Amino acid sequence: MATLKRTQMYFPEELLRELKRKASEEKTTIANIVRGAVSSLLKQEKAKNWIDDSLWNMIGASGSKDNDLSVNHDKYLYGKNK
Repeated sequence: MATLKRTQMYFPEELLRELKRKASEEKTTIANIVRGAVSSLLKQEKAKNWIDDSLWNMIGASGSKDNDLSVNHDKYLYGKNK
């Protein structure tokens, strides 16, 4: 486990009450709940990095003789005009 550093946080009374209740139910500490929540938030934000997204890497991976696919995709997929 990484070395932990002390910090101080302020919570509104209602939120602190809920954190204490949750910590008691889960038999853990408020600090552990907050660390988990912050870790999850940071992982979600990192996952939003489009450059690392496998779908993003597919852009430009194929080609076509038709140069108007973005405009006429319905025509090519479904036989419909705009």
